Amino acid sequence: MEKTARKPYRGLRIFLIVLLVICVVFLIAVIALNVYVRTTYADFYAKAQKEFAIPGISAGFVEQDIDYLEGEDIWLFSGYLAQGGASPVYKRFPDGSDERFFVDLPDGSAYDGHGAGITSNEEYAYLTTDTGYLVLQLADVVSAASESHVQALAEVPIEFMPAFINIEEDVLFIGNFYSAGTYETPSSHRITTPANDNHTAMIYAYPLDEAAPYGYAEEAAWAYSIREKCQGVCLTPEGNIVLSTSAGISTSHLLVYDPSQATVGDFEADGNTVPLYFLDSDCLVYDQAAPPMAEGIESLDGRLYFGEEAASNKYIYGKFYGAGDVYSIAL
Repeated sequence: MEKTARKPYRGLRIFLIVLLVICVVFLIAVIALNVYVRTTYADFYAKAQKEFAIPGISAGFVEQDIDYLEGEDIWLFSGYLAQGGASPVYKRFPDGSDERFFVDLPDGSAYDGHGAGITSNEEYAYLTTDTGYLVLQLADVVSAASESHVQALAEVPIEFMPAFINIEEDVLFIGNFYSAGTYETPSSHRITTPANDNHTAMIYAYPLDEAAPYGYAEEAAWAYSIREKCQGVCLTPEGNIVLSTSAGISTSHLLVYDPSQATVGDFEADGNTVPLYFLDSDCLVYDQAAPPMAEGIESLDGRLYFGEEAASNKYIYGKFYGAGDVYSIAL
């Protein structure tokens, strides 16, 4: 009888030992991951500054882009929910609090897109769709209550599926993303550049046009040929062009190009022949490696701001090395 009574305690002891071993292995793995990331990207962390947490990162939000409303001191974040459903836009306020709202398409249905890009000017906010971009009244975005819906004024079509969008120096830049077999681009966008680089995507440039319905020309005035896997674009104070590139768990890159050194050709965009600037190795002036899954970028006061989706509930692993924050860096 005594030996029989001891068996449950023995089983519990084995269970606790196994649980302890699993916890120790997990802890070692987390430490190893942090050491690997902090060592591999030591140059980035030495230069970068942690700014603030990405809103909604533990509530299923998969952040894709970031935009700053200068007149309001509000940050906007676009993306989608890992669990599906309508895609929110988050607002982060000066006091550090945040809330989200949703967007309704012109037909009244809820926007459930990827939220690949968001940008704004003094009057409108622009949010990408699979076929172009939505136009929102900026005042509606600023005043939107938590969990409310903002009605889009219109959807502007473009001739490719946009992956990022940004307004810089009164120009609306829209570009696409290429990853073989997963995200294809038009065949005309796949070019061998004068530097013999293999380019697979484009950025179209739409300058300010006060006569246009929503502030920017309806046809591209020029274009840039770019490499694969681009997630965002912005300008430096010196006028250089920065591209963020990433895919999966591979290293992200913040690539700085000097457009004054770019070779110029011609390209058919929106039915017109426009200047084409090749952002290739001939005009690449700086390459900053960064941790995986860097997304859209925003320039502010000489610094470049961006988030990473690695810490979202969809990918999780970034939670273990601090990827759930917005970082800024001067390039």
